[in-house]
Amino acid sequence: MSFNQFILKEQYAKVRGLGDRLELMKKQIEWKPFRPILASVFRDNKETGGRPHTNEITVVRIMLLQEWYGLSDPELEFQINDRLSFRNFLDFPETVPDFSTIWKIRDRLKEAGKEEKIWNALQHQLNQKGYSIQKGVIQDACFIEADFGRKRYYNEKKAEKKGEKIEYTEKQQQHMDKDGTFSVKHGQVHFGYKNHIKIDVKHSLIREYEVSTASLHDGEVNLVECGDGKVYRDKGYFGKKLNCDGIKDMTMKRASRGHPLTQKEKDWNKAVSRVRASGERPFAVMKNVFNGARTKVKTLARVSIKEMFKCFGFNLYQLVTLRRRELAKAL
Repeated sequence: MSFNQFILKEQYAKVRGLGDRLELMKKQIEWKPFRPILASVFRDNKETGGRPHTNEITVVRIMLLQEWYGLSDPELEFQINDRLSFRNFLDFPETVPDFSTIWKIRDRLKEAGKEEKIWNALQHQLNQKGYSIQKGVIQDACFIEADFGRKRYYNEKKAEKKGEKIEYTEKQQQHMDKDGTFSVKHGQVHFGYKNHIKIDVKHSLIREYEVSTASLHDGEVNLVECGDGKVYRDKGYFGKKLNCDGIKDMTMKRASRGHPLTQKEKDWNKAVSRVRASGERPFAVMKNVFNGARTKVKTLARVSIKEMFKCFGFNLYQLVTLRRRELAKAL
């Protein structure tokens, strides 16, 4: 331990005494299984040499900090250097990667196909802790808003009416959202993406996710797997069949023209809603607590890996809640 690390740890002792949820979240899982998953994305080794890379566990924790606090890459670099709680969560590293390094590492993780492996390693630990799916799952989706460039969009529509075409420079194109699409729901226009998630009914942990553009209908994504038992879904999934046998479909009923809901169907919807309502909590936490309602990146691939870490982060957040409930029951 260096003298600088010793001083920072001494200063952090006061922060711990005031209550630091980051310290609690750090203790919820084992971090070593993520080290070999990330190791291969770095391009330095004993044979070829190269600048020593950032600790793999530090990388995972940095990505989580970014999603918990809704930070851009430059803001993340500043906050890590500025906040004691962040430094403690990272185990007080001697050096902190700059924002461009953070961006490059995240892109490499996606290009190397590490996103799914990181997620599966987390799910394996949840099962080992006894949080396996027992009472069924809830599938739902929410919008991730993106900036479509209101002024640019207006100018393009204006030019289109005149039969003209606007040419953009390569630098301008880098700042345009390439994959986001429009969707309308309840009279509101959304532009961007959707995060489809599957939540465990008993523990409210996210067990699966998939990111799509906003225009894709919720019912086109099926995250249910054999062994899930029951699946609770809202009216948007009505008429969409499941791919697995032995799954009890608890989808809400939807009225159609000339076929209003019967009283029995209304009672069914109320019963399903009471269970399905808990599936809104992850979205509420990710949007309001993590400031994650909007995305700052411009492609589906980049949104997807950021949403994976956001779902990862929610599960750690929820593990702290579950642990506190268990301690409260023991008193």
